[in-house]
Amino acid sequence: MPALAFVLAFDYWPLLRTIYMSTQGTNIFGQATGFVGLKNYAVMFASADFQHTLWVTLVFTVASVAAKLVIGLAIALPLAQRLRGTGILRAAVLVPMAVSVAVAGLIFKAIYQPQLGAGDRVASFLGGAEVGWLTSPDMAMVSVVALDAWTGIGFTVLLLLAALDGVPEDVLEAASLDGAGPVRKACHITLPLISPTLFFIVVTQSISGLREFTAIQILTGGGPANATHTLVIDIYRTAFGGGTADYGASSARGVVLLLIILAISIVQFRVLEKKVNYS
Repeated sequence: MPALAFVLAFDYWPLLRTIYMSTQGTNIFGQATGFVGLKNYAVMFASADFQHTLWVTLVFTVASVAAKLVIGLAIALPLAQRLRGTGILRAAVLVPMAVSVAVAGLIFKAIYQPQLGAGDRVASFLGGAEVGWLTSPDMAMVSVVALDAWTGIGFTVLLLLAALDGVPEDVLEAASLDGAGPVRKACHITLPLISPTLFFIVVTQSISGLREFTAIQILTGGGPANATHTLVIDIYRTAFGGGTADYGASSARGVVLLLIILAISIVQFRVLEKKVNYS
């Protein structure tokens, strides 16, 4: 009963309150002024800016999940060989898990500083010009995804290493005797056997990407030119950043985010899970 009361108070009551507020008009102090039905939703979906926000959210989420999965596999597959020194490398890969996203964001922001940051210094050393990590709309998305991938790579590698350690050695040895090379063994044996873990990573990191706020807020605040203006940033700005506390419109965006997460999760379970090998 205490656990149930806790869940109701801190999970379901805020959810129900958000749904209720999404149907209310609000004054400049954020207080409900009356029932407006689906007006907040109609105004939201009719806005070209909101449609752009949905697109940016999709791009960020897909890029974030892909980066974590590809980089995670590139790191985990060699470390799973358990050669000399891999124990130290395994511990080093997990270091980002001990760093908060806020702290990592401040460090990356210093790296991305024009001319003075390490990013532009490396680009200059390689013969390139000033990159504009946080001022160019295209590079701003890359910079935010890089931070999100760095902060999440430790968790991804940890899961992949645990899955790779469970791959039977006799199966890999049999494949080697049959003449299979490293690439063929990875594609036709290792990856299918760890597909449940890959599926878990895709689902959880998709939800994480859709909900990411700290990394974007610290680095760009949704800019430049709304290039990194995701749905979570839009929820925050609508409620607190426009000079008025439009909690009704913000709550409507929160409900839409919830529905998007549910829809994507259902699609992933219906489509991707069919390719997962649980045997």
